Amino acid sequence: MNVWIIIGLVIAAAVLLCFLLAVANFSYDKFMERYKQMDNTEANTSMTPVEFANRVIAKYIKRRLEIVQISRQAGDAYGGGKLYLSSNSIYKKSLASYTIIAHELGHALQDVSGNMLKVLHALRRTGRVLGVLMLPSLIAGLVLLFFGETLFIVGCGLIGLSVLIFIMALIVRLRQISIEKDASKKAMMFLEDYFDERELKLCRKLLSDAKLTYWAGFLRLILIWTGVSRKESLFN
Repeated sequence: MNVWIIIGLVIAAAVLLCFLLAVANFSYDKFMERYKQMDNTEANTSMTPVEFANRVIAKYIKRRLEIVQISRQAGDAYGGGKLYLSSNSIYKKSLASYTIIAHELGHALQDVSGNMLKVLHALRRTGRVLGVLMLPSLIAGLVLLFFGETLFIVGCGLIGLSVLIFIMALIVRLRQISIEKDASKKAMMFLEDYFDERELKLCRKLLSDAKLTYWAGFLRLILIWTGVSRKESLFN
């Protein structure tokens, strides 16, 4: 009986691992599929994406933001008081454009109303420095375990350091997910001022798929030891 329980647990663990790997590896593809679908769905509004951005900035941000045009599609971002928008987002009146702009404006509102973005950026900068030490510390620690009592203790310390760096990476990633979730919540608040329920439903789906890509990054980080998930840096 105990043998069958163990076999059942092993099978369940294998199925769970496969599911997590599938989520980790294919969530971005799902997001891009949704993005392309909504990029071909014209919004029922007369205002341009830039007009939408300026209205949200005037009502909620209440601070001047520079809009910078970039070439990379779906590479829109906010940082340092600047809103980086792809030419597609600026000129195409699709639901994807308004949704992505709203999400990045959510980050802008976070920036002007608190320090969560600044704290995250500081943690990531610190993490990138410490992240360089993780693998060498782990390898050196494992080697030193076999060279006497004193070096054994040093080896344990180095392994412990690498584990702490990895835990820090997980904590930072969870913090990032929380911030992205909050930005999406603010995005829906902006969008609700201008779009109907049918359009808002599609916007929510795009934001949900985008959030899944961040959870996928977290899973890839956890599953990095498997070697079969897409490469994921510790502090991206």
